[in-house]
Amino acid sequence: MRKRTVIIAILLGVTAISFAFYTTSEVAFTRSVDEGNQDQLNYINFNVVNPAPVMDSTEFNLEFDKNVNQFMKRWDIKGATVAVMKDNRLIYSKGYGVTNLNTQEKVNTQHLFRIASASKLITAITIMKMVDDGIIDLDEYIFGRKGILSHYNEMKDSNHKKVKVKHLLNHKGGWSWRDGDFMFQAEKIKRIMELEGSPSEDDIIEFVLKHRRLRYRPGTQYAYSNFGYMLLGKIIEQKTGSSYENYVVNNILEPNGIFGMRISGNYEWERRPFEVHYYNHPGAYQFQSFDGNYESVEKPYGGSDIKTLGAAGGWIANASQLAKLVALIDPNNPYQLLSKESRELMVSGKSYRDAYGWKGVKGENYWRTGTLAGSACFIQRKEDGYTYAVILNSSVWMGHRFNNYIKWMMDEAILELDNHQRNLFYQNHHSSSILPLAI
Repeated sequence: MRKRTVIIAILLGVTAISFAFYTTSEVAFTRSVDEGNQDQLNYINFNVVNPAPVMDSTEFNLEFDKNVNQFMKRWDIKGATVAVMKDNRLIYSKGYGVTNLNTQEKVNTQHLFRIASASKLITAITIMKMVDDGIIDLDEYIFGRKGILSHYNEMKDSNHKKVKVKHLLNHKGGWSWRDGDFMFQAEKIKRIMELEGSPSEDDIIEFVLKHRRLRYRPGTQYAYSNFGYMLLGKIIEQKTGSSYENYVVNNILEPNGIFGMRISGNYEWERRPFEVHYYNHPGAYQFQSFDGNYESVEKPYGGSDIKTLGAAGGWIANASQLAKLVALIDPNNPYQLLSKESRELMVSGKSYRDAYGWKGVKGENYWRTGTLAGSACFIQRKEDGYTYAVILNSSVWMGHRFNNYIKWMMDEAILELDNHQRNLFYQNHHSSSILPLAI
C-alpha cells in the first residue's frame, strides 16, 4: 500500500512539474532566449517553434548562401530567415546574419520575425476555412441591423451598411487612401474621439463610421485597406467567441503542426519568445510613440501599434512556417486545408488585385509582401513548383518597393539549388525529452 502511495505521489509530482512548464510565462521564455539557452527548450522538446528544421552542414549550398549574404551586405540587412519549397517539399531552410547587433546572436530557423502585411494571407485563409465550415458567408454584411458587427450602429454614411465580407478580402470595401490609413492615425483618432489613451480596435471602427464617408460603392474599386483586414479580425472574434489570435492558433496553425506564431508586441520589451530585434534604415527619423508615452522612439519600437494592426499586419513567424502555410493551400498539394472552391476564390478574378489575402496573382504565380519599419517579408509561389519565403529584421529607405529586389535575388538564388527529394518538413529530430509530454 505504501509503495503504491509513493508511486502515485511521484506521478503527481511529475504532473505538477509538467504543468509548471506548460504555464511558464512568456517573460521567462524570452529571458531564456536572450541568454542563449534555446538548447534547454529544445531538450524539453515542447515544439515551441515548429517547423524549424536544422540542415546538416553537408546540405548547405554555398552558391545559394553566397547570393543571400551578398544581398544582405549590399543593403545592410542584419538578419534574415529563408525557406524554399519545390513541389510543396521544403528543400532549403536557413537563418542568416544576427538577431541582435549587441549580442551578435546568430539567426537560426527557430527565430521569429514580424511579417507585416503578409499577416493578411493568414487572416484570409482563416476566413475561407470558416466559410468551408459553415461559420460565415462571404455575402454577409458587416454593419447595419443584420450585419455581423451590428453593435456599431452610429455612422455618418449609411453606405457602410453595404460592405460585405468578400469586399474586405480583396480591398473593395469603399474606403480610400485619400483619407489616409486609419490604422496609423492614432494621434488624430485620439484627439477627435477625445480618448484618454491610444485608440483600440473598437475606437478606430467607431471613428471611421462616425467621421468618414465611403469614397466608392462597395465592391467596385480596389483601394488597399489595412482597416478592412482589421475588421476581418473582429469578424472572426464575433463569429467564434474567441480572440482572433487564439482562434487562428488553435484552428489553423497548431492543428497543422505550426507552433510558435503569435501577434507581435509594440515595444522592444514586449518581444515574444525567439523574436529577433528590428532595425530601421540608417538616417531614419525618430517619432513620437503611437500612444504618446514617449517623445522620441525608433519607429520599429513604438512608432506603430502592431498589436492593434493584428489581423492586418501583426504576426511573427519564421520562413519555414510561411512556406508550410502556402503548401496548405497550394492546388497541387494532396493535403488541402481548404475546399477547391475556396482555394480558387482566393486566386481568381478579372484583375491580379482581386485575390483574397495574396497581394497579387498572375496565372499560377502568387505573391505576398509585407513591410514595416525594421522588417520586410516576401512570399512567392511560382508556376514552376518553387515557393520561397524571405523575412528580414531590417528595412531600407525605399519601403515596400524593396520587395522587388528580394524577388530578383531569390529568383536567381534558387537556380543554384538542385531538385533534391528531401522534405525538411518531415525532418526527424532525435532530441530526448525529459518529460513524457508533447504539445
